[in-house]
Amino acid sequence: MDIREASERDVSTVRSVAREAWTEAYADAVPESVVDDAVSAWYADETMTRLIGDDEQVCLVAVEDREVVGFCHGATRDTEGDILRLYVRPGRWNEGIGTALLEAMEERLTEMGMERLQAMVLADNEIGKAFYESRGFEKTDEAETRLDGTTRTENVYAKAR
Repeated sequence: MDIREASERDVSTVRSVAREAWTEAYADAVPESVVDDAVSAWYADETMTRLIGDDEQVCLVAVEDREVVGFCHGATRDTEGDILRLYVRPGRWNEGIGTALLEAMEERLTEMGMERLQAMVLADNEIGKAFYESRGFEKTDEAETRLDGTTRTENVYAKAR
């Protein structure tokens, strides 16, 4: 498996990975139509092209046999780093792909001056919560976000460097 910077040619595959992972992770909590709307908006071509070209953001893809099997999007603000999104194709969960992406992202954000890393996960995402907790993140707070016109709770996780 290779981890590299995402490029514009990866956008449609990244969107597909996000849709598959959201559909699986939130099957009981978020209607599929909401997943489709969110993924279409958040991973629109112009949005992804802009973030790929932004010096304060990083978008990495995990590639195996020339297929994108996962991706991670992170950013820095001063000494704070944020994991904004990290998704792996559901059929490839528990193979170390997410861990490899997380480690590569931590390395990149550290190079950019990050001293503290945080990630936010919808409270309904049991898989995501377990992933971060098993990798040294601690729940530090809760926040609220709007999705499909509904207010949902997000868990805020942090990890000191």
